[in-house]
Amino acid sequence: MPERVSVLMPVLNEESSVGAAVTSVLSQEGCAPEVLVVDGRSADGTRAAVRELIAAGARVRLLDNPSVIIPSALNVALAASHTEYVARVDGHAEISPDYLARAITHLDADPGLAGVGGRRHGVARTRVGRAVAAVMSSRFGVGNSINHYATDYQLTDHASFGVYRRDAALEVGGWDESLPVNEDVDFDHRLALAGFRIAYDPEMVIHWHVRETVGALFRQYRRYGRGKAAMVRKNGRDAVRLRHLAPPTLVGLTSLTFLVSPVWPASLVFLGLYLAGAAVIGAVTWRGLDDRRNTSLIAMPGAFVATHFGWGLGFLEGLLLGRTPAVASGSIRTSTVVDVPS
Repeated sequence: MPERVSVLMPVLNEESSVGAAVTSVLSQEGCAPEVLVVDGRSADGTRAAVRELIAAGARVRLLDNPSVIIPSALNVALAASHTEYVARVDGHAEISPDYLARAITHLDADPGLAGVGGRRHGVARTRVGRAVAAVMSSRFGVGNSINHYATDYQLTDHASFGVYRRDAALEVGGWDESLPVNEDVDFDHRLALAGFRIAYDPEMVIHWHVRETVGALFRQYRRYGRGKAAMVRKNGRDAVRLRHLAPPTLVGLTSLTFLVSPVWPASLVFLGLYLAGAAVIGAVTWRGLDDRRNTSLIAMPGAFVATHFGWGLGFLEGLLLGRTPAVASGSIRTSTVVDVPS
């Protein structure tokens, strides 16, 4: 079976998850992908874990990413690839068995498509983590970002874990290395400007490991908000959707409420209504889960609030103050030992 797709996998300190991520790719049905693992000089055993797979005969290459950030890793892998299609899969996620084959079928059938992405399905180890996962699949948590919950195949403006035509990726210059976060949204935005279309297939499922605490979720979404602001500063108003304006508006109104509350205490009603709404939505979301017993009801409202306020605060910090996001959402420890990639 000929190789038609190369999987680009940026990793940084993901010793515990990279093996499962690579295995989910190598186990794909209907295609024989190669995995290009691009390591940002991890300080843990990530490289050793990948080398074990290579020694066992897996179709894996280990590449070096001295710049550490994700867009640099993707560009290193894009340059090293040689197949018709390229796909991004992170080192802390697994994809459904027919993920790549379904994407290739769509791309073969429609030359106007540049890429196809799938549906994110949050997975977690703890009761609080499963509450976070539920919020990540709710319209009230992520707005109309369809790749978290939509059930129908459709065109979209952004593909999660996209499978792309390699020629299209090269045509738009790969991923922008000035954007350590939101580089994927910017990439899709430039594909659209070049006249390409992007699709979403809910049967292509990404098992995505979410944050296990509400505090970690807040920090993650604050980072995402700052990343989106940098992308908007680069691309202008065309990069903004209505869903992007809701969280910063909420943060702004809440700040205004606290400012005027000493002279107008009734203004606190706004904040009270919001928190009551978060509690109700959290309860309704929890009630609709199949695994309620193993999911924290108490954490649900906090996870909604963390998502809204984290993203909104980060967006305002980035847009108004020029604050930049951290280069990675997990551990950013790097090794000073530079070995030769496989």
